[in-house]
Amino acid sequence: MIQKNRITQGGALQVQGGQVVIGSWSKDLMKVVAQSAQLRGLLREGRVAEARAFLQARRAEEQAALVAFDMNPEEVLALTGMDAQGKPAYQTAVVDLLPTEVLTSLIAPRLEEERFNVEVLRALSPRAFARTVEETLDPVYQQELRIKVSWEWLEAVAELADPSKAAELLRQTDSALLEEALLDRLDQLDLGAVAGGTDAGSVSRFQVFAEGLTGGRPGEYIEDVETAAVLDALYEAAPELLSQLVCSAARRMGGI
Repeated sequence: MIQKNRITQGGALQVQGGQVVIGSWSKDLMKVVAQSAQLRGLLREGRVAEARAFLQARRAEEQAALVAFDMNPEEVLALTGMDAQGKPAYQTAVVDLLPTEVLTSLIAPRLEEERFNVEVLRALSPRAFARTVEETLDPVYQQELRIKVSWEWLEAVAELADPSKAAELLRQTDSALLEEALLDRLDQLDLGAVAGGTDAGSVSRFQVFAEGLTGGRPGEYIEDVETAAVLDALYEAAPELLSQLVCSAARRMGGI
């Protein structure tokens, strides 16, 4: 499960004293709690259309606060972009303002049948995604856990099955954080193996990544199915970024 924490940056929601604060917007905490109870009451009574109207009549910051304070934030978040026919959807302007601990609970729900909620990722802007990745890793000092958390972010992006969106998210994120995901998977890539030849002689798999030579999808020579699927998804979304991550991780481990 993606590591959660209480740190927030930029325009994400924070509680300061008795105020809920998002950027330059603020509201009394008790008023937000009262509104949250009112909204939850409408949903409990099955008055979804009224709950949608109640929520959408408010600015994005207030909607984000009501999502964050609800006992079922996903249910309320689905109202933010819901249409008049009752089709649920997430509003990016609201998703981007949620604190990291709420976003991680939404993206990685504790459900056996649902590994990641990719629709939340789809609604996130690249800036908010980069902030969330950074904040989940910032308080983690133990390398094995950092590698695990970073890899889970790559898994989540791979599950989008949307190369264009995946590229947008990954290219805005600190590559030094993403490369940590590969530190314990370099042996599966076997970068010292011969990948092919040129007029100048044979080239290694590391050279394929470093120089952008044609070498096929990474999954072609990775036995672990899960690792292959994630790296192939990254290759399809942003091959130049994957090359950068692999080479940087290899140099970091001193293997090349």
